[in-house]
Formats: sequence, structure tokens, C-alpha cells
Amino acid sequence: MFDGFDRHADAILEEQIAICEIPAPTDLEQNRADDVQRRLAAIGLSVQQDEVGNLIARHPDPVDNPIVLSAHLDTVFGPDQPVAVARPGQGNPYRGGEVVPAGEYHAPGISDAAAGLAATLAVARVLSGSDTERHMLYLATVGEEGRGDLRGARHFFSSPLGRSARAFITIDHSDASAIVHRGIGSRRYNVQYRSSGGHSWAHFGRYNPAFALAAASDRLADIRLPRSPRTTYNIGVLRGGETVNAIPETAEMDIDLRSESPAHLDRLDADLQEIIRRGHQRERDRRAEGAMEPQISKIGDRPAGTTPADSALVQAARAALETEGLQPRLIAASTDANAAIAAGIPAVAMSWGGRSDNQHSIREWFNPIDRARSLRVIARTLIDLAAADAG
Repeated sequence: MFDGFDRHADAILEEQIAICEIPAPTDLEQNRADDVQRRLAAIGLSVQQDEVGNLIARHPDPVDNPIVLSAHLDTVFGPDQPVAVARPGQGNPYRGGEVVPAGEYHAPGISDAAAGLAATLAVARVLSGSDTERHMLYLATVGEEGRGDLRGARHFFSSPLGRSARAFITIDHSDASAIVHRGIGSRRYNVQYRSSGGHSWAHFGRYNPAFALAAASDRLADIRLPRSPRTTYNIGVLRGGETVNAIPETAEMDIDLRSESPAHLDRLDADLQEIIRRGHQRERDRRAEGAMEPQISKIGDRPAGTTPADSALVQAARAALETEGLQPRLIAASTDANAAIAAGIPAVAMSWGGRSDNQHSIREWFNPIDRARSLRVIARTLIDLAAADAG
């Protein structure tokens, strides 16, 4: 059964490239969803799109309480970002035209999420016609990245079908030996500092949102955080202003807070709220004219959670890794599995295999070397779970 992953390695890679070259920004996944739906249907699965755009594929005569294998459709890149894949030996437009090294394929989204979708399709083909297939539900979700805030996975696990799942595996990282069994909690905010604006010369002395933002961001950077449980913050997007000689009417930033611990995340969140207020007050103390209250909008809230290390799902994944000669490691990350864990479904994230790096960057790359081993790990895990379910 598993020799198909090696025999069809070139076809799996070409499918990955084809999927990557269909742009799929968060909230604009439909063209890619249509392509993946066609590929799932060609395997012989019954495929439908739900209300938010997730793809759900099953055997025509499925068993109850499915095992869900998933990957997300969307990427972090906007609709204007070119996504043509640069192949080995070609000039790389994402790195100033330098030659792509042997074995590597470069493009935004080539691994995250094209590699996950290609892996899901490859596993579905290998399991087609097996006893395991009737136990499977294949899911391709929308809105996993950024402001999508796990929208597709949350919707699925709020449905009766999602709540009936007995296990969930999302293919969404690059470390071949790692099992993500802990979901990192995150909160994301858009913060807008606002004023009446004005001319930089004629109206000098009015409240300047850029200075308020700078004061707050500098104070945030001084927060000291524990190494364990790991907790982080980031300012990922900055916007504002019209021109160099105008006091901006708005200056805004998107902030990401993360922690393995809900309590530490709460504490960091409280600190951030105070920092936002202090940034505003510091600028008001210097220049009050034209000041408006800042606006704080929550744009993301991912729950933290854990699938126990001794659960049937984690043990099946560990056994599959060990069978393939890999030393399992249990780690934490933020993926669609967070939504499953929050719904009470055992969930992990597994590797798409090969080698890759620079995810979420236009310098992202993928090398399919040894990918078949990770695909076998996923297939072995699913077969083990299905056999236990049948028993």
C-alpha cells in the first residue's frame, strides 16, 4: 500500500505546485477550493462545501464518528502577490534572481499550505479502497491564517458532524519528528490611535497618533516574559498617515499575543491594555488638542489546550513515527487543531514531510526529499485509529 507514496512522488510534487500557483488569500480561497474539490472527487469521494467554504470529503457509505484528516486552503499572502513556483536551476524572482538550488522549489505558500493539501490528497489516494477509507473524513478549511482566526475549523467543530469526530489530524508543519499536541493560545488586536489631524507646520502642537503608537510599541518591547511556559508578543502590521507633511488622523498596529498558558496570556493581555492607554496618555500630556480616544478591536482569539500525551491519538502517532525510524517529539503550536481541542476532540498537527523553511515569507521554499516517510507516518496513524475504532 505505502509504495504509492514513492512511486507517485513526482505526481505529488506537481500537484503541490499546481495548488500553490492558485492564489488563496484568507477569505478568497474559492478558486483553490474548486481545484481541490475536483481532485478529491476524482478519488471517488463524495465532496461538498459547507456554509463558510470548507471542503468535506467522505466515502459514499461512511461510518459514524469519523477520523478527520485536514489541511487549510488559505495562505498569508494577498491577492496581488505572484505565486509562480521557481524550480531548481531557474532564476528565483523571490530572491533577486539567484539560481534555485538543486531539489528546492521556491514560492510563497509552497509549503504552507500547498504541501499540507498535497499530503492530504496523497494519503486519501493511498487509503482509497481500503478498510480505513470508510472511517475517514477529509477536510480542507478556510480562514486558518491571520485574521481568519481558524474560522473554517471553528465552524466545522460547531456542527453536529464536527462534534461527532473521534480524532482530528491537521497537516500543518515542517518538522518530520514532531507531534503538535498542545495548542498555543493567541489573542490579536488592532489598535488605532486617532486625532483631528492637520498640517505639520500650521497645526504643530496637535495630538499626533504616530507618537502615541511609538510610545506604546516601545513600552510593549520592554515587557519581560517567561521562557516557560513560552509566551510571546509581536507587532506585525503598521499603518497610518497620508503624507509626510500632515499630522496623521490615524496610526494603527496589529498585535499578536501568544502563550502556552491561558493564565500567562491573560496577564500579557492585561499588560497590553494598560500599555495602550499609557501610550495615549503620554501623547495627550504633551499635545492634547485634537486627541481622540484610541480604538481597540479584537481580531483574533485562539484557545489554548492540550491533547494528553497518553491519548490513543498521540500514542498512534508516536508508534507510526517510531516505525519509520523517527524519534517522536511532543511540541506546541497554533493550528486548526486548537479549534478541535476546544471542542473536546482529540487533535494533533503532523508534518507534511520533506524539508522547508521561511513559511509566511516570499522566500519560502520546499524540498520533497524523504517526504514519503512522513506520508507513511500519517497513513499508519490513520490505519491504527481506524482499526481500533472497528474493534
